[in-house]
Amino acid sequence: MKAEKIPKIPMGYEMETFKDLPKDVITHMPFIIFAPNRPVIGGEVYVPMHFLYIFKNLDVFSQEGYENGHVFDEMPPDSTLTFKSKFNEEVGYSVIRMTYYFNVKLGRETLKFKMNISESDKVKYNLANRDNRLPLANGVSMAFMPEFFTEECDVNIPPPPTA
Repeated sequence: MKAEKIPKIPMGYEMETFKDLPKDVITHMPFIIFAPNRPVIGGEVYVPMHFLYIFKNLDVFSQEGYENGHVFDEMPPDSTLTFKSKFNEEVGYSVIRMTYYFNVKLGRETLKFKMNISESDKVKYNLANRDNRLPLANGVSMAFMPEFFTEECDVNIPPPPTA
């Protein structure tokens, strides 16, 4: 008997194709995975970092303009990848999936993540998403929800492989 083929769901599509995912997967925290393979680009060895962020009603993009596939030979300013977000009611459930490549010489460095969004956009977002609100300034929280990720969200780049 032939095994049933299960279709793979590609990432980067609007979330309407992911109807079975629970709402609490939209955590406003990035999912970061450092892949074990070490590609060689231009004679240098790199660690691929897969960055996944699931969101709704937000336009999210790299504030520094780092595109998918960006190669880092040195750490970004302040060792922080900064993203910008703007409320957009037209954006449904969506996924950002990026792969960045960090030179193995940067191993053991701490990489931080920061999201910039205006307070007025947070209010608009909260009105549109009453079940998954963002905390407002001065620590005022309208509900016990996961926090929009900030510079406290950090990871360590894996050290270079040992021979």
